[in-house]
Amino acid sequence: MKKSKPKKTAPEQSDAEAPSWVTETPRRTTPHTEEEFDLLVDGTIEGIKDTTAWKDLVRRVGLQEARRVLRSRLIANDALDTMVTWN
Repeated sequence: MKKSKPKKTAPEQSDAEAPSWVTETPRRTTPHTEEEFDLLVDGTIEGIKDTTAWKDLVRRVGLQEARRVLRSRLIANDALDTMVTWN
């Protein structure tokens, strides 16, 4: 019977020892462009299209209005994130 070799593992590292680029989420300092918002809307819809909430919203207001609502929320969140960065 063969003896198994112990697995090599990386040493444990605490958040205090990790570089900031690993532990901190980079924040945008500029708002997204219109093209970026188009990609964000499409990507978000792709991720939520099978959820009950998205299906219900589309059923109630239609696909175009649901896209507009999602886009307006993404823009509002982007504005808040950008304001937080500048303050």
